[in-house]
Amino acid sequence: MYFNKIRHPANFVFNTASSSDGRAITLAGKPCGLAIDSLGSDVHRVVLTHSRWAPHGSDAELASEIPGNNCYRLKVDERGDLSVIESATQRVVLRGARQCTFGVSGAAWIMQFHHEPGMQFYGLGEHSKGLEKSGQRVKFWNTDVFGDFSQHEVRHGHANPMYMAMPYVIVKQGNDYIGLLINNPGATFMDLASDFLWDGVNPADRQRQSFYVGAPEGQPELYVIIGPSLAELTRKLQTLVGRVPLPPVWALGYQQCRWGYAGPKDLWALDRNFRKHGIPCDGLWLDIDYMERYKVFTFSEKLWRGRQATQRVLAKLAQRGRRIVPILDPGVGVEKGYHAYDSGLKHGIFCQTPEGEPFVGFVWPGRTHFPDFSLPEGRAWWAEQVKKFAAAGVSGAWLDMNDPSIGSVELDEMRFARGTKPHEAYHNQYALGMAKASRAGFLAAQPDQRPFLLTRSAYLSSSRYSAAWTGDNYSNWHHLQMVIPVSLGLALSGMPFNGPDVGGFIGDTTPELAVAWHKVCFLFPFIRNHSMFNSRRQEPWALGATAQRTISHYIRLRYKLLPYLYQQFVEQEASGAAILRPLFHDFADTEKLPLGKIADQFLIGPDILQAPVIEEKKTSRRVLLPGKARWFSASEGVWRRGGSTITVKTSTGGTPLFVREGALLPMQKGERRDNRNDFATIELHVFLRGDSRGAHRGSYVFDDGESFAYQKGQRSRVEWSCAVATDGALEVTIERFEQGFASLKLCVVAYDAFTSVRFSDRGKSRTLPLGVARETLTGKSLRVGRTSWCSVRA
Repeated sequence: MYFNKIRHPANFVFNTASSSDGRAITLAGKPCGLAIDSLGSDVHRVVLTHSRWAPHGSDAELASEIPGNNCYRLKVDERGDLSVIESATQRVVLRGARQCTFGVSGAAWIMQFHHEPGMQFYGLGEHSKGLEKSGQRVKFWNTDVFGDFSQHEVRHGHANPMYMAMPYVIVKQGNDYIGLLINNPGATFMDLASDFLWDGVNPADRQRQSFYVGAPEGQPELYVIIGPSLAELTRKLQTLVGRVPLPPVWALGYQQCRWGYAGPKDLWALDRNFRKHGIPCDGLWLDIDYMERYKVFTFSEKLWRGRQATQRVLAKLAQRGRRIVPILDPGVGVEKGYHAYDSGLKHGIFCQTPEGEPFVGFVWPGRTHFPDFSLPEGRAWWAEQVKKFAAAGVSGAWLDMNDPSIGSVELDEMRFARGTKPHEAYHNQYALGMAKASRAGFLAAQPDQRPFLLTRSAYLSSSRYSAAWTGDNYSNWHHLQMVIPVSLGLALSGMPFNGPDVGGFIGDTTPELAVAWHKVCFLFPFIRNHSMFNSRRQEPWALGATAQRTISHYIRLRYKLLPYLYQQFVEQEASGAAILRPLFHDFADTEKLPLGKIADQFLIGPDILQAPVIEEKKTSRRVLLPGKARWFSASEGVWRRGGSTITVKTSTGGTPLFVREGALLPMQKGERRDNRNDFATIELHVFLRGDSRGAHRGSYVFDDGESFAYQKGQRSRVEWSCAVATDGALEVTIERFEQGFASLKLCVVAYDAFTSVRFSDRGKSRTLPLGVARETLTGKSLRVGRTSWCSVRA
């Protein structure tokens, strides 16, 4: 397959007319059915029907209704061209290319739109070439990056496509946003006004000035989502493809992994070192070496001493707060007497060749068969294997090699649906089927526990079942610089729970580089330190005393901020709100502050802005502070004006971190030196100045962090507001408290010279002395001073 070549409009025939009712267009001289349906909330579905197209067979679980009013409509004119129009003003916000909106070439189809001056493009899922995508040609096809590209291209370039296929693009015109989502599992493609289309040489191409999306076959189905803001657009997309189920709190903690961790000795050594150095860590991960000769669903007899011994070890580690997360690869080793092979063969659930034989790939066990996740019985079989495996006491799983990776064998002979469907019909969905079946297995084994799965590959709706990491990467500065735009692209494309291998997977990191990785990623939705077996050790204590101190601080700071991070996941499940965000998600672009071009800063939730240093040996950087409100510079301990660009110097231990004026951040008490969390005892950090005006409101939700009891009302919720009183006191008001889980104990921390807090709890008021936070968030520690703790009860 060509990864960087796509279909060209020159070889397509286009629409010439439409029917009077708009339900058909003339395409290639023949009538073609056209259906435009509104799901609500300005999410529209466009579908073409004709005998040339078979059903596309997408397993994406897309919402059929999205509550909300429509303020925009889709119109087809007499030529058959499609436009998106604002109903109130009749303003056209997206226009189909004139007399060539819909095009066909055999079974292939495209939808083409007029490219306006100043348009910008974002999204595209896991696409590694920058945050803004104008001028790029993209093919959506899950690859095994290190198997499909040269090492030089991977290490120093931008190998695309990558592991996840998310055929979604955001069209930005000024501060208007439209999303285009192709629901088709094949090798869909997009051309975002590339030179390949209009390069200034061919007059016909120069006049076309278009961008387009399409697929090689399968019934055309395109979702048109109108923001109009990026925040609204992202919520609508996430509601369409599937919001992230609330994860267990431990999945938001620090995770430690290395290819080479294999048995109990490795895990106990990690446990001892994390305790010795006072570094919080929730997850200890096992790569392929824990298995018996790399056979999935097995534990090495030599290392683990049988199932009962395995259960005892995992139970003891769980008592110490360590969650064990083993790797699960889809390949099943071909070996008679091996239970998964025998069972899979007996039930006929392996992918087949065109000749009806089980397909053979070559992965870690050698000759390997692959479960056919396109079959309901294939998913059920896998779920049953996962159920038995999870019963040993593992807390989650990471799903690797599910692109699918099959070694040096060509993919074409790997067929689905008992050999009746070609490989491309299910290739991009293979990881989705695996994640869906794996989650079912964990729920069957541990029905009262929220599952946690991490996947390498993904497709539309994978957000319903798993988090994702961005795949194998290198320990170099180039890959560190790719981290922010790649993770933001995924966050805007329906996979908000994501993060990279921190430190880099392949190659030898350096202390400076490892520290930089942790500074960038310490508040990413998912954080895991992961490295390869023959690379330099990169556990925090293996990098020298200076690096260890800095890395430990940022891990501890993540745990301190876990209540805030958890709120972002609560809101994601409730509304689809973004977690990791580009600056222009919350703030409008201006000519002075072109936020859409900023790819090295980001927001975590609405209130925390990071601007990390991502270049070697740099000790300062320019930082753009958006909006009208002021920002508290945690690294400097001072307030900065919004709507400005500043230069910030950074120390070995510091990183530019800013908190928005008016933010009310819930944090855990004190400095966190282990992974024990208490979300019912928090510090409320109030980022107001003495001259701040108006009331600032927020809410805080907490539960047991593990089970589904919160869905039955066992969750506490507090709504509060803060303001500066006329006498200069800081007023904190509890406006509402629902005690479904536990009462709340809190103290208030201020970032200006307030001497007292007037605490009002639903009509009952008292004035308390207030300690001021003298040290910044990114200093050695956060000292609160003398503050009074208050209890909030229903």
